Amino acid sequence: MNFKKKNAANAPAPNQAQQAARRRSLRSGAYASVLAVVVLVLVILLNLVVGAVPTKFTQFDISTGKMFTLSDTTKTMLQELNTDVTAYYLAETGNEDSNITRILDRYAGESSHFTWQQRDPALYPTFAQQYDAQNASSSSVILVCGDNHTVVDYNDMYTADYSSYYTTGSYTMSFSAENALSSGIAKVTRESSYVLYQLTGHGESSLESDFTETLDNSGVTVQDLNLLTTDTVPEDAAALLINDPQADLSTLDAAAIKTYLENGGHLFVTTDLTVSTPNLDALLAEYGMTRQEGLVIENDSNYYLYGTAQTCLLPNLSSNEITAGVTDGMHVFTPVAQGIVKGDSTDDLTLTTLLSTSSTAYAMQDYAEATTAEQGANDPNGPFNIAVAASNSTTGAKVVWVNCANLLNSKGIEYVAREYASLLIGGNAQLLTSTMNWMIGEENGVVIDSKSMSAETLTVPAKATMLLGLLFTIVVPLAFIVAGIAITLVRRRR
Repeated sequence: MNFKKKNAANAPAPNQAQQAARRRSLRSGAYASVLAVVVLVLVILLNLVVGAVPTKFTQFDISTGKMFTLSDTTKTMLQELNTDVTAYYLAETGNEDSNITRILDRYAGESSHFTWQQRDPALYPTFAQQYDAQNASSSSVILVCGDNHTVVDYNDMYTADYSSYYTTGSYTMSFSAENALSSGIAKVTRESSYVLYQLTGHGESSLESDFTETLDNSGVTVQDLNLLTTDTVPEDAAALLINDPQADLSTLDAAAIKTYLENGGHLFVTTDLTVSTPNLDALLAEYGMTRQEGLVIENDSNYYLYGTAQTCLLPNLSSNEITAGVTDGMHVFTPVAQGIVKGDSTDDLTLTTLLSTSSTAYAMQDYAEATTAEQGANDPNGPFNIAVAASNSTTGAKVVWVNCANLLNSKGIEYVAREYASLLIGGNAQLLTSTMNWMIGEENGVVIDSKSMSAETLTVPAKATMLLGLLFTIVVPLAFIVAGIAITLVRRRR
């Protein structure tokens, strides 16, 4: 047998039909290749375009508490920005907190003046030091605007509520990033700054960090003032604080403060019902406020803290421009308080109630010797004013008196309120800040409620569960099978 390889030259030449088929095949392949390249380019361009679109148009917030939906307050603030704010997110690559990055994207989508960048501490080990943020927690944010900067710590962007921990053994987490970030932006973009002088020399309590930090977010710094070293209140004083004095003002001190008020000064006072301060009382009386003798006892359980004494008041907060910075979710706590008798307003003096008890409260006169909370025959009935504001339209003076020594005392509140302390201190701090903003004529600082991170459970009735099971395990698969058989039969008939 001849096994010689057949010569390719002897192979029959393709006919015209075969040549045309080959040409069509080549053209089809070329078209397909070109089309694939075009589609790939279009997909890349589409991804670039979508990536440039703000996330508020491309991502939807389906979380139960709308964690990533910005409030109108934040949107307005961002849209009114006229200076550039840069947020630096401190987190290692691969260990980012998706909640924080998502909400930073939402901020950037609302204003061209807000941008954010990630800084990996492993790649930029000294970056945080230039902003004094070397001790900041991982996933913290540094906000920078010109020469101003502030750190929004990771722990400030999440809030734990332990109010039910001792009864249920559980606690809830809230996402507070919007409030923390918006407060930080307001701080670094603020053009004005103010000084609150806290009086010393009479055993006054100094403000603790819970209160000074809240004031600082509103552009208010706190400095000490002793009138023994200067006989006048400094000209740069936005306001003067007399916080729980343990001795009365001297005649000279009272005169200096009186002159300060007559020249349009602002005064915030807290007092202790057990301390006699006749000179200070006389000064307050000139603005229509006097003491209601006795310790306030509250009989309405809605007006004092659950599980504590009836003297641990949660007074009613009046709604007005002075208290506008205290949101609905906040509470003001005034343990061991005394009432204030509010005089009548005049043409130039306006008196406004800020905090008040229920009508079932009474003022215990012999509280030092009392062994029970039972009302005595000489104990007057409420309601009582716990905090009153006075404003003189002629001089411009503004005075706020809270007749409770513990209003601005973090340690005292922690001792009494325990697991509720953080919430209550926050409310008291916001009342102080809101009052300061009213005094100096500034808008109240940004206060935004935290967003719950608890997911709501979807409960499906047993009957519906069975029907859904039949639908998806039997009916739907059978429908696909029948449809497939029908399509196959139709094609075979063709």
